[in-house]
Amino acid sequence: MTALSSQRKKMIGTGILFMLPALAFIAFAIFIPTIWNVVLSFQEWDGFLHREWVGFHNYKEALLEENVRKSLFNSIYLAVAMTFAALVIGTGLAGFIYRLGRREGAICRLILFMPVMLPVAIIGLLFTFMYNPEMGLINQLLRTIGLGSWAQAWLENPDTVLLSIIIVGIWRLTGLTMMLVFAAMQNIPVSLFESSKLEGASYARQFFSIVLPLIKPIVQLSAIFTLVLAFKSYDLVFVMTEGGPGILSRTIPLQMIDTAFTYSEFGYSAAMGFLLTIAVMLIILITSRILRGTSYEY
Repeated sequence: MTALSSQRKKMIGTGILFMLPALAFIAFAIFIPTIWNVVLSFQEWDGFLHREWVGFHNYKEALLEENVRKSLFNSIYLAVAMTFAALVIGTGLAGFIYRLGRREGAICRLILFMPVMLPVAIIGLLFTFMYNPEMGLINQLLRTIGLGSWAQAWLENPDTVLLSIIIVGIWRLTGLTMMLVFAAMQNIPVSLFESSKLEGASYARQFFSIVLPLIKPIVQLSAIFTLVLAFKSYDLVFVMTEGGPGILSRTIPLQMIDTAFTYSEFGYSAAMGFLLTIAVMLIILITSRILRGTSYEY
């Protein structure tokens, strides 16, 4: 018994030893910057010598300033819209690909997952050219099919700029949901489909009555992953519009960079970042609550 206990302690010690480098990296890359950001958000700092404790002044100013409120709304709106659409479309595509043959399904999965692997800056540049009002593929196509009156400056029009960015985000993120849901469907026993088919259930009925309840935890996980990626929209928005026209597509990351490095208000910028963090956490908690499912063993 003593020898077994000693061996167990050695295994635990070895495990902790191997975990230390990872824990040190996580602390250096996540925990320490987060704590520093929270402390900085209660101060006024110009990035050099002047530092003054101002309490909640930065938060009050951020909540009262129209530009910050607009940027926060844009960040939440873009992330939620992208996630919802990517979740619905990706789940539907997974259900469709599941019915294809092995070779056709593999090709479709590769094509649909490729946008997830592409650098966001490249995606932004690609769609900026496509949205170009004069030479862009979209307007050229509209003119070709006789709908030239619909052609417009998509990224300069206040009515279409956010929708244009959302469409790009959906195209980029749908493949993630598709791949996760498809992988979850692969684990569902074929006997469930066969028995329901004998009872006269169509594939659509099987998908909504059998597949979705069984894969709900994976859908929840996919929603959280997609939300996190969608909130990190700095590079996509910056490449496509730089927050324009005006501030109509500006998000909190863009507002933070401008505030910190143009106006040297680092404490104010940190307060904006912490407000966005709170918003992200609340939305993730709400999403987890809505999509909460039961794990089944089969």
